[in-house]
Amino acid sequence: MEQEKRMAGDYEVYQALPVGRVEVILGIDATNPEKPYLVCYCDQNNLFGIDQYYGAEGYADYLQAMQEFTKLMQWEIEKLQTERSALTEPMAPVLSAHCLPIKGEDELSGRLVVIRPERLRPEFRTADHQVVWVTGGFGASGNSRGRAVFAMRLYSGDECRYNREDLLGFLKPEHTPTWAAEKLALLQAEKQQKPRSRDEAR
Repeated sequence: MEQEKRMAGDYEVYQALPVGRVEVILGIDATNPEKPYLVCYCDQNNLFGIDQYYGAEGYADYLQAMQEFTKLMQWEIEKLQTERSALTEPMAPVLSAHCLPIKGEDELSGRLVVIRPERLRPEFRTADHQVVWVTGGFGASGNSRGRAVFAMRLYSGDECRYNREDLLGFLKPEHTPTWAAEKLALLQAEKQQKPRSRDEAR
């Protein structure tokens, strides 16, 4: 069966290189006589994980399009380098030996879990991206047929979505980094300070 072509509007995706939180896209539309080449970004930062293209620019010349393509790649690399240089302590990857396994019946909401490093892009296979606080999703329920797990990256506070099978396990207390313990304590304190609704107060 022929694989379905990946399209960015009318442009067939010719090159798609993931870097950081996006992909840099080069598309070609041979039927466009004026601007047959397209350069843009793509991300899947939404509840359904579908492609979203933005920042598109058309070009008449392939080499000019490639120059823009490499420029966007370099910008994203520089962003990652800046982000990494801002870390105040080492962020070694969290391994399976640092975790307790997740069982099918385990409830995940309100718990600290670790993302499998192989489910992350190479530049994100570090503790600051692996350690997340589960906030919900059908996959967070025990013995659920659902897969989606919604979470918050503990270090940055960014929201994210994974499938239950992307999770490596529960982070063992003795392997919890100091920064993670501090942020978790702040998170739990904030939850306790939130005013309860009338239903909760009854």
